Amino acid sequence: MRLVAAAPGGADEDISSVLAPSAYADYVTMLDDAELDLLAVTPHFYRHAEVSLAGLQHDCAVFCEKPLALTLADLDALREAQRSSGRPIGMMLDARYAPTFSTARQLVAEGVIGEVVAGYAQKSYKLGTRPDFYKHRATFGGLIPWVGIHAIDWFSYVSGRRYTTVTARHGNRGADDYPELDNYATCQFALDNGGSAVMSFDYLRPAGAPSHGDDRLRLVGTNGVLEIRDDALQVLTAEGEYRVEVTAPPFGLFADFVQAVLNPAHVPLITTQDAFDVTAVALRAREAADSATTLDL
Repeated sequence: MRLVAAAPGGADEDISSVLAPSAYADYVTMLDDAELDLLAVTPHFYRHAEVSLAGLQHDCAVFCEKPLALTLADLDALREAQRSSGRPIGMMLDARYAPTFSTARQLVAEGVIGEVVAGYAQKSYKLGTRPDFYKHRATFGGLIPWVGIHAIDWFSYVSGRRYTTVTARHGNRGADDYPELDNYATCQFALDNGGSAVMSFDYLRPAGAPSHGDDRLRLVGTNGVLEIRDDALQVLTAEGEYRVEVTAPPFGLFADFVQAVLNPAHVPLITTQDAFDVTAVALRAREAADSATTLDL
């Protein structure tokens, strides 16, 4: 598979740094003119669904930045287009391919910590300087579907549990230059086995921190505890605490999706259904935060 063409998602996007054999002024013209098997979609967030929908309508597989859409209505339209086209959709959630999370999932599946009944997940980033579209909910979409979606995905993936309800809160404190950007959020999810998960997301990581992000996962099982922090995986059981040597899955994120495009029998770590499901959960969690209520999932 090779790169054959590139186009901006809108007139206010600059793709001058993208080295492609053909550059188009807009993606509609590119889809009409170029012969494409796969469309990589990473415009400003509010255009994800629009561009992905056009790709599916032109018989392209779609590899999209997360979330797939900023509204449930747009997500439903995209879901229907995918059903009609039969082409797969991949989403740029890389945690499943990180050696720590991949190995942790295997350990949980093997029963090393027993049944997961509680846990905590965290995504913390430095805000820094962001493009103007981060300043408005309509174009940014919210902290939960943009940042929180990673933790929402990896908690379920590693633990093997599904979410049944969500209670959430979010807000803006101190980010005056980004008036409609949520720079902190928390979610509490009920799990399908009666357990619960608490998650926090923020753009409040101090500028002096040694890294841009701080990702954490803690799973509490009936036979032990598993923790991921600073790219290290620790397990605590009745036999004691130990650090686990981690291994990476056979393919990276994009290569895994390409395998599924070339061979429909190949099942990637993030399936089309996974992409739709985690986007829907993230959007419902944002809705729960907006309404300060508990919502069914």
